[in-house]
Amino acid sequence: MDRRKFLKYSSLAAAGFTFAACSQPAEEPAATDDAAGTSDAASEAPAVDFGPLEKTDLTLGIIPLTDCAPLVIGAEKGIYAKYGLNVTISKEASWATVRDGLIQGRLDASHALCGMPMLTELGPDKAPMRSLMMLDRNGNAMTLSKNAWDAGIRPAYEYGSFDEFGTAYREYITGQGEPPTFAMVFPSSMHNYNTRYWMSAMGIDPENDVKLIVIPPPQMVENMKAGTMDGYCVGEPWNQRAVFDGVGFTATVDRDVWKGHPEKVLGTMEAWIEENPNTARALVAATIEACEYCDVMENRLEVVEIISGRPYVNAKVDYAKASMTGTYDYGGFDEEDRVQPIPDFNLFNYVEGTGYMEPPENANYPYTSHGVWLLTQMIRWNQIDMTEYPADADEIINKIYPYEIYEEVAAAMGREIPSDRMKVEPGEVFIDGREFDPADPVGYLEGFDIRAGRPKLFALR
Repeated sequence: MDRRKFLKYSSLAAAGFTFAACSQPAEEPAATDDAAGTSDAASEAPAVDFGPLEKTDLTLGIIPLTDCAPLVIGAEKGIYAKYGLNVTISKEASWATVRDGLIQGRLDASHALCGMPMLTELGPDKAPMRSLMMLDRNGNAMTLSKNAWDAGIRPAYEYGSFDEFGTAYREYITGQGEPPTFAMVFPSSMHNYNTRYWMSAMGIDPENDVKLIVIPPPQMVENMKAGTMDGYCVGEPWNQRAVFDGVGFTATVDRDVWKGHPEKVLGTMEAWIEENPNTARALVAATIEACEYCDVMENRLEVVEIISGRPYVNAKVDYAKASMTGTYDYGGFDEEDRVQPIPDFNLFNYVEGTGYMEPPENANYPYTSHGVWLLTQMIRWNQIDMTEYPADADEIINKIYPYEIYEEVAAAMGREIPSDRMKVEPGEVFIDGREFDPADPVGYLEGFDIRAGRPKLFALR
C-alpha cells in the first residue's frame, strides 16, 4: 500500500482514537528515523541495566501472524541489541512446535498463546511453562465461507443487534445436515475460547452443533478454499487474505466478543527464568519498548512492511495493513464497500479512546484476573482434570503468570502499573453483556447454560 492511501485510511481510523506509547508525552514530538520517516523513540531511550546477563544469544519463536510484531520489531529495530541481547527469530510451523520448542529448550522464549502456559502446566504435559508478560490484546476475527454468504449470512455489524445476527447464524448452523466444521488454531488459544463464547452466546453448542478442529494459522485460507471447513477464527493477516482472495468474509472481529481480551504472551519455561533472571528482565524491558513502538501510529506502516517479509509472516503487505493501520475490510461476495474503522483491532501497548482501557492500564500488564478467566474456561470446556474451581487457584495462576517480574521491570523503566491485578470486566465489554468478576469464579461458571457435560461446580474450602 502506498503512503498516500495509508494516510487516507489512517485518517479514518484516527477519528476519536490515538495510538500512543504510554511513556511518550503527547506534547513531545517523536524522534524520527530519516530513512524510514518513523519514530525511533523506543530504541533511542537509554536501556535499564538489570545486571550481568547470564545469556546473551537468544532464540525467540514466532508464528506468522501480525501480532508477532513486537518480537520482530525488537530484533529489526535494534531494541534487543540495546539491552545486550543478540536475538534470532525462529519462525515456527504451528503452536504445537512453539510449545514443544519451549519445553525442549530449543527456544529461549516465544510469541505464545495466552492460555498455553496454563494448559501446558495443568494439562497432560504437566510442564512448568511461564508467561513473562502480555504481548497484545484483541487481534483475531471469525471468517465464514461463501456457503454461509449464499445462505444469507452477513457481517454481524450489518444486523440490527447481536441477537438478530445470532438467530440467523444459529438457524444456519443447526439447519445443516451434519455439524459444520469450524477451525481454530490451538486448544489453549483465545481463538478457541472466544469462538466457544461467541457461539454459546448465540445458543450454539460448540460441543455438539459444530465440529471444532485445529489448523495452523497459515493453512486456514487454503483449507477453506478446499472446502475443509465452513468457518474459522484466526489472527491476521489470514482473515484479510480470505477477503482479498475471495475465499471468505469476516462475520465478527473478536474485539466485539470481548473488548480488550488478552491475546498473546511472551512465553518461556520456569527453569529458564531461574537460570537467567537478569536476562529475563532485560528481555521483558526490551519487549515492552518494542510493544510501545508498535503502537505509535506513525510507525504502523513500517511495522507492517517489516513483518510481512519472507522471514516472518511472508504475506502481501495488503493482507496485514488493514488491521494494523486502523481500518478493517469485512469483505463479501458483492460489490459493497465494507471497510470499517477499528483502530483498536491490534493493541500492543496502549490506544487512547477505546472506552475500556485507561492509563495506567496497558496491553502488556499480566492481570491475575485474566488467568482466573482462562481457568474458568478450561474447566467449563473440560480441558483439564478439574471439576471444581480449586481453592489454591490464585497460587497456581500467580506461578504461571508471575506478575512480579513485569512489575519490577516496569518500575525500573519508569512505567506505571495498574493498582489492582484482579480487574472486574464490565458487562459492556462482552458480546452477551455478562460481567466477569474474578472474585466470584464459581458464580461466573454457574451462570453459563452451555458448557461441557460436567457436574455442578462448587469451590473447595
